[in-house]
Amino acid sequence: MLMTLLGLFITWYSHSIEKTDNVSGGLEMFQNSILFTAGQFARLHHLNKRTLHYYDDIGLFSPAYKGRNGYRYYTYQQSGELESILALRELNMSIGEIKEYLNRPTAQRFIELSEKKVGEIEETIQNLETLRNVLKKKQEMLRLSMEVRDGQIDLIHCEEEYLFITPLSSQVQQGEFADMSTLLEHLQKAWDLSKYKTSCGSLLAVEKIRHGEFQIYDGLYTQLESPAEVEGFYRKPPGTYLRGISIGSWEKLPGLYSRMLEFAQKHGYRLTGYAYEIGMNEIAVSDMEHYITQVTILTEENTDKI
Repeated sequence: MLMTLLGLFITWYSHSIEKTDNVSGGLEMFQNSILFTAGQFARLHHLNKRTLHYYDDIGLFSPAYKGRNGYRYYTYQQSGELESILALRELNMSIGEIKEYLNRPTAQRFIELSEKKVGEIEETIQNLETLRNVLKKKQEMLRLSMEVRDGQIDLIHCEEEYLFITPLSSQVQQGEFADMSTLLEHLQKAWDLSKYKTSCGSLLAVEKIRHGEFQIYDGLYTQLESPAEVEGFYRKPPGTYLRGISIGSWEKLPGLYSRMLEFAQKHGYRLTGYAYEIGMNEIAVSDMEHYITQVTILTEENTDKI
C-alpha cells in the first residue's frame, strides 16, 4: 500500500513538471530522478519559493537543473542537503558559516560546529527557564496582592532567597531617597548580576523597629536568580516569617511595624535580623493609594520577650 502511494506521488509530480516546463536537452540526465519545480520543492519543505531563489543567487543551495525558460528544478535527493542547511539556520548559524562548512564538509568540522551550537542552545534554554521563573514569581506576587487586606498580619514560611544588598546611610528618610545616586548605583549593579530586572526593596533592622526608628533604613536589596560571588551578596535564610501588609502611603508603615511588634509579643515570637519591605503590585498600580507593601521579618519561637 505504501509503495503504491509513493508510486502515485512520483507519477503526479513527474506529470506536473512536464506540464509546467517544456524542456529538453540536459533534462535527460535527470530522467531517473524525481524533479520538483521551485514551488513544489518549497512546499515540500514548508518554505517560501523566494527563499530557494535567494539561496541559489548567493550560491548556498542551487537547483539540480535549470530549464531553458529559467525554471529551477530540484531532485528528491537534494532534500537531505536542504534540510541540513535549514537545521543549521535554526541553530542561528550565519549564511557565511554554512557556506564555509559546505565547501569543506567533514565529520570533525561538523562535530566542532554542533558542539558550539549545543552550548548556545543550552544557554538559551537556561535563560528562558530563568525568565519563566521570574514571570511566575511576578504572577504569584500579583495574585497574592489581590487577596491580602490592609493591616493584615500573619505568619508565612519563606524559602531561601538570594539577595544583592547595598548598605544605606542616614540620607534615606521614610522611604524617600535623598541620595538618588545610591539607588541608581544599586540598581545598576543588581541588574548587571541578573539577566532580568527585578524589583528593589528596602531593609530595616529589627533593633531600630524596637526603638521606633522607622525613618533611617539600613539597605536596599534586589532578589537574584542564583548565587553570586560579589560583595553585597546575601542568602536570606529560610524559615517562618512574620508578614505585615500595608496598602497606601509609606507613611502608614510605622503603625504597621508597631502592630507587628505587638503580634509577635502576644504570640511568643522573637523577631530577628531585618524587616524586608517590597512592593507587591508596583508593576500594576498607577497611584500610591493602591500601592501594596509587604513586610516580612524572620521569627524565632519560645522566648519571653521580643
